[in-house]
Amino acid sequence: MAFATSQVVRGFSSSAVRNVVIKNVTIIGGGQMGAGIAQVIGTPATSQETLDSLLNFSKVLRKTPVSCKDTFGFVVNRLLVPCIMEAIRLYERGDASKEDIDIAMKLGAGHPMGPLELADYIGLDIINSVIEGETKDPNNPLFNSSDLLNKLVAEGKLGRKTGEGFFKY
Repeated sequence: MAFATSQVVRGFSSSAVRNVVIKNVTIIGGGQMGAGIAQVIGTPATSQETLDSLLNFSKVLRKTPVSCKDTFGFVVNRLLVPCIMEAIRLYERGDASKEDIDIAMKLGAGHPMGPLELADYIGLDIINSVIEGETKDPNNPLFNSSDLLNKLVAEGKLGRKTGEGFFKY
C-alpha cells in the first residue's frame, strides 16, 4: 500500500515538516497484508534530513522503516511479484501442483502462505496490473506475464474476492 505525499502530509502537525515533505519525498507506503513496515522512497532531490524525518515518523506509526531509491516495486513488490510469477509459471508448465508449490514455500521457506494462495489473497487482477505496468525488459524476464494468469483474470477468477482464483474459496 502506498500513499501519495499529499495524502500523508495531512497527518503532519508541523507546517515546516509538511513543506519539506511536499517538496522532496515521493512516497511513503507499506507492504502486503498490513505488514509492519513503511517503505520510504526518496527522489534525487530528497535531503537526508527529510528521509531521516520520515524514517522516524514511521517509527511513531509503529512501523519498521526501510528506504530505497525510486525503483519499480520498491523493495517488497520487486522481490514478491517475481516469486509469485515463477510459482504461476511452475504450475502453468506442469512442473508441480498448485498445492505442492504452496506447501513447499510454507514448509521449505517458512512463508505463512504459499505464493499462489498469496496471489489469490492480493487479487489476480492486481498481480496482472503490476506485471502489465512494468516496462518490458527483454533482459529481465522476471516480470513477464503468464497466459494462465491472463486467462483467470479474463474469466473473472480474481482470487478470494470473487471466490475463485488458483483455489476455490
